[in-house]
Amino acid sequence: MRVLVVEDDPRSRRALADLLAELGHQPAEAGSVADAIAAYRDLTPDVAIVDLGLPDGNGLDLVSGAPPGTSVFVLTGQGSVRNAVDAMKAGAHDFFVKPLRPPQLRAALDHLGSRAERPAVPPGQPADVRPAEECRAGDGLGGLLGASAPMQEVLRLLTRVAVSDAPVFLYGESGTGKEVAARAIHALSRRASGPFVGVNCGAISPSLVESELFGHEKGSFTGAERRREGTFELARRGTLFLDEVTETPLEMQVKLLRVLETKSFRRVGGTDERDVDVRVVASSNRDVVDAVASGTFREDLYYRLAVFPLRLPPLRERLADVPILAREFLSRVEAEERRDIADIEPAALEALGRHAWPGNVRELRNVVHRAYVLSDSPAVSLEAVEAVLAAPAPVPPGAGGVGDALLVPVRVGDTARAAEQKLIDATIAAVGGDKRAAAEMLGLSLKTVYNKLRSRGGA
Repeated sequence: MRVLVVEDDPRSRRALADLLAELGHQPAEAGSVADAIAAYRDLTPDVAIVDLGLPDGNGLDLVSGAPPGTSVFVLTGQGSVRNAVDAMKAGAHDFFVKPLRPPQLRAALDHLGSRAERPAVPPGQPADVRPAEECRAGDGLGGLLGASAPMQEVLRLLTRVAVSDAPVFLYGESGTGKEVAARAIHALSRRASGPFVGVNCGAISPSLVESELFGHEKGSFTGAERRREGTFELARRGTLFLDEVTETPLEMQVKLLRVLETKSFRRVGGTDERDVDVRVVASSNRDVVDAVASGTFREDLYYRLAVFPLRLPPLRERLADVPILAREFLSRVEAEERRDIADIEPAALEALGRHAWPGNVRELRNVVHRAYVLSDSPAVSLEAVEAVLAAPAPVPPGAGGVGDALLVPVRVGDTARAAEQKLIDATIAAVGGDKRAAAEMLGLSLKTVYNKLRSRGGA
């Protein structure tokens, strides 16, 4: 491939050009924005590697002004990753953090070359992509329905980022529809005909995370009785959804970052490097800025994953969507149970619209289902909705409740472990079995809750 190196430091520029020649490419050099613009015109390179810190202008101009068919990679320093993210948003294919390592460059260019060998897609027509309207209304994507301004903005941004192959980071409270949004991104993308594979990083035992993501070879550890493909292989040519990625152990974050940078990985116990060909969508219901500040989540990994950050608003910020969502959920319940209850009384919809929805869309779906079961009339009644909304949280056997408060009985002599088990059980029951919501209430990670349940056979 013809590769243009745009770097103002002569020694660095020459070293990179020599490396490209060793890798079998045809390098050209430019030391300024003006020289690069001339090279764009005269050479029409296949690839441009651009240092953002140029003396005579902004390297971002070389991203947005690249000729059609030229893929731009940007170079940035360790402390300037945010600038690289801005470049990705402007249209850069990817970014490298200095110092650039030869395996990283080789993997990126090889990956780009393999994509170029695939059948061409007609201009303006992404392969296997369905219309946005179809994905909004059907295919089980009702959680993304909404006429409110916040949701329309989400749908607009989602449709825009889906056609890119850049990583997307979805964030928002539990129950706001992050997995539904991830599936919509996949359905609207060029990878729609490939698999969608999701993995909850917070629900995997730390000792099994690497095997879950990258797979393992037979005999690589105790219990590995056969070879197993990980999610990066299972999602090949499709989309990999890393749910609750902020719960990934720190040592695993380093390996995940390497895979995203080099676009290759090894199975546990293996020696062969395997190419990565997935679009990564990640999510978290935590405050990622706090997680980075506290040292529990790597900043460089966050910027790798958050080229396009997208916030899913809580339901209380889009109450105008409650009637639309409620009717959508009712139609699903009716299709399953067939009791000829096909509508919701206007007064019942008004009651739903006044609720605060701490559990967001997931809670609304649960309330509609329960109100449907309680209703005897042709429409879900106000009485049924009020009964569900006013009902105290479920109390497990042996626990006492006063109003909406939940009291967990602990006797003198109970061990701390037993008291903890009772509290976890009671909290899970109080939120209708939603372990993620229970973890949030308890101030624990979802992974910790699952591990504690597994330790006594309760998961």
